[in-house]
Amino acid sequence: MSSTTSLAGKKLVLNSLLETDHYESLIKDLTCTKCHKYMKPPIHLCVDGHSICGTCFAKSYQCHVCQKEFSPVRPMVLESLANKVLFPCTNSGCPKHATLPQLEKHAPHCQHRIISCFMSRVYGDCKWKGKAGEWMDHCFLEHKQKVTDLPFITVKDRWDAKRTEPVLNYFLLRCFDKVFNVYQIYDKRGGRMMWTVLVNDDQADKFYFEVDIFMPNLPSKRIVYRRPCKCEKDADFLEHTQNVYIPVENVFSMLDENESMNFTVRIGEVENLPLLDTPTESESLILLQNDDQKANGE
Repeated sequence: MSSTTSLAGKKLVLNSLLETDHYESLIKDLTCTKCHKYMKPPIHLCVDGHSICGTCFAKSYQCHVCQKEFSPVRPMVLESLANKVLFPCTNSGCPKHATLPQLEKHAPHCQHRIISCFMSRVYGDCKWKGKAGEWMDHCFLEHKQKVTDLPFITVKDRWDAKRTEPVLNYFLLRCFDKVFNVYQIYDKRGGRMMWTVLVNDDQADKFYFEVDIFMPNLPSKRIVYRRPCKCEKDADFLEHTQNVYIPVENVFSMLDENESMNFTVRIGEVENLPLLDTPTESESLILLQNDDQKANGE
């Protein structure tokens, strides 16, 4: 029997075990009867043996089942099981089973978790709620102008001086087998426009984005910036120095005859990015002399 066949057999046996009533009973024993969440060490007992998770214990003065005091004895066997058992994801329909630390990392990105349409946070006109894995299909159906399967999106946005919300535009680009979140933000207090691109990938720096601001009828007037993409987990992405920042006066100088800003955001892979050749000394060389050199006539 090949190793591949053997591995497939082990997975089949494991999946069969996870679906048994015996395993469901074990999961129930490792679930807090007060908050109904999985228990992870430390687990506490009352004098009658009822278990409770550490979070509920910190908020309780007595057992919620029998109203008796808690025991100083720790259930070591129960805690050992809690560290080893593969718990099922609590999102309906998700087949994921994992240890509690792994499950905690999985939960924020589970494709079966219920979310609201993020477009509503920016544009305020969408009431959709559903599974995270179905959100992109919803966006392609209901927000066609804000999403694309191409590695770029071109925008013509009329400037409105009365805008008060910081996020002017939000787009989704589905490419390279990932989803890229494009934000255009107006920092009125700082007097600047900002673009940033987030991707749900720990190796986000493998991708870059370009912001290309142009005048449709004046090809000689153009602003192009290139920056690395960032991971969605980066809590400080708005403060990141690698975002694209452009002074507002520069942006205003790029408005067309309709008072609109025209720009393209492109996504690319860093490994496929062509490197620019450095000019040789014979092609171009400027020596900048410091004050001491000038004084010595060098």
